[in-house]
Amino acid sequence: MRATRLTVPALGASLVLLLGACGDDGPTRADDPAADSSASETPSQTPEASTEPVVLIDFGDEPAIEASYKDAALQAADDELITMVPSTLPDGWTTAGGGYQAEPQWWHMEYTAPTGAVTLDQFPGDTDAVLGDQGLASSGEVDLSAWGIGTWSAWDKDGAAVLTHELKGSTVVLQGADQDTVSDLAKSLLPAEDAPAQEG
Repeated sequence: MRATRLTVPALGASLVLLLGACGDDGPTRADDPAADSSASETPSQTPEASTEPVVLIDFGDEPAIEASYKDAALQAADDELITMVPSTLPDGWTTAGGGYQAEPQWWHMEYTAPTGAVTLDQFPGDTDAVLGDQGLASSGEVDLSAWGIGTWSAWDKDGAAVLTHELKGSTVVLQGADQDTVSDLAKSLLPAEDAPAQEG
């Protein structure tokens, strides 16, 4: 008889915990006669990541990248290209690597963000010289002064988001799936010689 008395309260407590965990979502469609039959046709409120990658600007045969990129970044800096690298990547990001070529000067890094591929390219010259006739549409400016990196020019390239910033005789070009993603990378950038704790 004792076992029965202990089992019933334990079962009752389990049901209370189960109902508490499930919560009360309100009336179901079966309970709510006012439920509209078209509700099942509405799209989910949860945004889904696009399965199609965006097409980024093709600057040509980019420098070969290596997972360990610090020496390449410092070589570019020695060649008077103020090379930008991330101090810390946003959560969920990984670095594929970086690479530098001296002739013509080009610093290149590749990342993977939750939204897809993101690139950083840096060339000597101003924005007009770097972008040339890539067919970009200006989409305004992004003020990142709060992160100490000034205002960046925003562009759209066939659905890809592009940010550019002129820096001491060079232009930094960031590309990715959307402006928020690309801005997150911009917020983390420092000159290579000022970022001794970088992973690469």
